[in-house]
Amino acid sequence: MNLLILSPGRRVEIVEFFKETFHKDNRKVYTLDMSPYAPALYSGDEFFCIPKDFNNLQEYIANVIDICRKHDITSVITLIDPELVLLSDYKEDFQKNGIRLILSDISFIKKTFDKYEFYNSYKDRIKLVETAGSYNETIEKIEKGEWKYPLFAKLRNGSASIGIKKINGRDDLNETKNEPLYIYQPFVNGFELGVDAYFDMINGRLVSVFMKKKIAMRAGETDKAISYKSEKVLEEIKKISGIGGLYGPIDIDVFVDENGEVYINEINPRFGGGHPHAYGCGVNFMEMILNNINNRENEPKFFNYKENILMLKYNGLLFRDLNNE
Repeated sequence: MNLLILSPGRRVEIVEFFKETFHKDNRKVYTLDMSPYAPALYSGDEFFCIPKDFNNLQEYIANVIDICRKHDITSVITLIDPELVLLSDYKEDFQKNGIRLILSDISFIKKTFDKYEFYNSYKDRIKLVETAGSYNETIEKIEKGEWKYPLFAKLRNGSASIGIKKINGRDDLNETKNEPLYIYQPFVNGFELGVDAYFDMINGRLVSVFMKKKIAMRAGETDKAISYKSEKVLEEIKKISGIGGLYGPIDIDVFVDENGEVYINEINPRFGGGHPHAYGCGVNFMEMILNNINNRENEPKFFNYKENILMLKYNGLLFRDLNNE
């Protein structure tokens, strides 16, 4: 009845939060990564470092399942985007071995990976930042006066803010002309929120939301932020429930423009990099996961945290004696 965290990478805090919660229920938290240089790997009660041959991912999955069977692991969660689809593809293999995957439905996961498909799939159901799928479409919107500079360009399958460009004029835009994977959005004057949402894994209901106003980002993750509350933003987040197929922790990027209008920018079906802010303010997604694992539904609780709590990330150090390994 233990938990395995795949690809924890640098997220030491997330592993520690899981341990703090799961140990109270006499459960262990294991970690597994393909790299021996992933700091969070060594935060697990026990850890496993196994190779991941991208030409033979079935072997990787078989090794993960074997570890689960040997260590009474009945729940698995990953902290990186690429493994969401991989786990979904082998969902039946895990289920046959009595292992529950903590993730949303595959159809929703795949749509979030392609930002333009995401926009086209959900623009009529939730209020999204307008998006153009090509250079030519963007030029047309500018010439018609529908858009004006500055704009943002980003890769339609990008992550961690890789490839994002601010487009201040035609010259900047022309630099992306021969990049077919770029999509374009108007610049939203206002501020950006990171929203941690939890959808109950038993009934699919939205049961918890934590909002933070972003101050600074680093490598695509919230680095500095202040806790925030807004009924208007909450109402937009609640509309996401109508999509269906969302389960567990969900990371949502939101813009609030200078007129107070709320726009959803992206939805990522996993823990966000700024989630320690929520936990530090008393919003415990790990406890909600544990409740669901124990077949207990979570009751909706919103705004059960203080506003104006500042979070500042900083670097830590980990030392290991390789002579004893």
